[in-house]
Amino acid sequence: MERGSEKHSPREDDALKAELRGTLQGNRSSRAEEWRDPEPPADDDPAVPLAGERPEGR
Repeated sequence: MERGSEKHSPREDDALKAELRGTLQGNRSSRAEEWRDPEPPADDDPAVPLAGERPEGR
């Protein structure tokens, strides 16, 4: 089997994956400093369409 990365052995890759699982799947910020988190939108901010959505009226 060909691997995309030669930095770590498969065993080390699995250990790193297991170590990060809680951070990646957790329902919280993964940042160490709270001030680095993006600010949530304000109530009066205009709606921004998501990728693939078309603005209404077109």
